[in-house]
Amino acid sequence: MTERGDSRGFSPSVAAIFPLPLTAFERYMLLDDSPGYPMVFALSARLSGEIDRRIFESCFDEVLLRHPLLCALVDRSARRGPVWVLAEKLKPIIDWGPVGAAVASPNGEAIDLGTEAGLRAWVRQGNGAAEVTLQFHHACCDGGGSLRFLGHLLAEYAARTSPAGQKPSPWPANPASLLERGRFMADAAAIEGKAGRIKTAWSGLRDAARWLGRRPASLCPDVSSPANHAAPALFLETHRHVFEESETKMFLQAASRQRATVNDLLLRDFFLTVRQWNAEQSPGSADRWIRIAAPFKLKTAADADMPAANGVSYNFLTRRESECVDHPEFLRGMSRENDPATRFRRGRSFLRGFGLMERIPGAIPLFMGQHRCFATAVLSNLGDVGRFFGTLFPIESGKIVAGNLVLEDIYGAPPVRRNTHAAFGIGTYGGRLWITVRRAPSGLSADGVRRLLGMYADRLLGGNQMPR
Repeated sequence: MTERGDSRGFSPSVAAIFPLPLTAFERYMLLDDSPGYPMVFALSARLSGEIDRRIFESCFDEVLLRHPLLCALVDRSARRGPVWVLAEKLKPIIDWGPVGAAVASPNGEAIDLGTEAGLRAWVRQGNGAAEVTLQFHHACCDGGGSLRFLGHLLAEYAARTSPAGQKPSPWPANPASLLERGRFMADAAAIEGKAGRIKTAWSGLRDAARWLGRRPASLCPDVSSPANHAAPALFLETHRHVFEESETKMFLQAASRQRATVNDLLLRDFFLTVRQWNAEQSPGSADRWIRIAAPFKLKTAADADMPAANGVSYNFLTRRESECVDHPEFLRGMSRENDPATRFRRGRSFLRGFGLMERIPGAIPLFMGQHRCFATAVLSNLGDVGRFFGTLFPIESGKIVAGNLVLEDIYGAPPVRRNTHAAFGIGTYGGRLWITVRRAPSGLSADGVRRLLGMYADRLLGGNQMPR
C-alpha cells in the first residue's frame, strides 16, 4: 500500500547516502524472491486502548524518515549491481479498518521492490482494542529491524500522548550507519590476520562440502488430511502457540539445569519433532538428512543506532534422522554448533560463498534452482523482543505502556522458501514464550501445520519437565 507524493522531509544527510549498494544477503533475498514464494514476513502487535489516528499517522510518517530503507526501491540498472534509491514519489501508508476487517493487498503477499517500498501497514481497531500489522520485505529489513521500527513508532506515539513526566525518549536513529551494513566481513578479516583467514577458508570449504553433500529431506506432507493440501495459505497466514508464564519460567530453568542455552533446547527439540513428524508421515529410512536453517544477527559496531535493515545470515545445522535422539550428547552437539563463534564463522562463510558464486557464470541458477531444498525447516529465535525496541517504556504487569496504549501481545514469523514447507518464529514477551509457524503454498495443509506446531509445543513441555 503506497501513495504518490514526493520525498520532502528526508534530510540532506539521508539523501547523501543514496544510491546505496546492496549487501550480499540483501542480494540473496532478492534472488530468492518469487511471486509464489515471496521473501516477506509480517509483525503483528495487539494493543489495548484506542489509537489516535491523526497522531499515529503523523508518527508513522516521521519515523519513516529515520528508516530510509523502508522508503527505498531497488534499481537494478546500475552498472556495478543493484542499489537502493530513495522512493521520491512513493511511500508506505496505513490501511485502516474496523476489527475483523480483512488484512490483504491487491498484489498478494509479494512486494516488488522495483515499484513498491518494502513496508506495508494495517491497523484494525474497535471496542477499546487495536491490532497493528506490518509486512516487510526481507531484503530491506530483518526481524530485529522490524521490531526496532515498531519500537520507534510506539515511542514517538507515546511521546505525544503521555502525561508530562512519563514520556519515553524516542530511540535515536543514525541513517549514516547504513553505510556500515556488511562491515562485519571486513572487520573480521582484519582481526583474523593471514593465518586466521587461511583457517577460516578451510573451515568454510569443509562446511560447504558438508552442505552440498548432505541433501536434506523436505518436511513430509501430512497424510491424514490430503484433501486440504489444495487449499492455499491465506494472506500472511500464521499459526501460533503461547506458553504460560509458569511454563516459560520452567523452560528457562531447564536450560540452566542442562547447562545449555534456551536456543540449544529449542533446536534440539525441533530436530526431534521433525524426525517424529517425518517418521509418522513417511516411514522409511532413518538415513534422511534433516537440516534446520537458523537465522542469526551478525552484529556490527553500528548496530546500536542503525535504522531498520537486514544484518542476518544463516547457521545451517544438519543431522541424520537416526542421530536425532533425546540424549545428552545430542544436546551437547547442538551447543557446540550453536556457539556464537561457530555461528559467526558459518554465517560469514555462507555470505562469502554466495558472493563467490555471483562471480561464476551459471553458478547462481545451479545453486538456487527451484528443485533444491536448502533446509527441511527454518527456526528463527528472536529472544526477548523488547530488547530490540531501544527505548525505556513504562511497564505495567510486564507489558509496555505507550501513552494511552498497552502492548498486550506481539509476534511474527519468517518467510518460507521453495521446498522448505514451514518456517517457525520464536520470541518472548511479557514473560511468555511464543511459537509461530508459516506454511509454504504447497506441502503441508493448515491442519497439518497446526499438528506439527502442537507436537513441537508438547515436546518442549514434556521433554523439559514443564508442568502442563
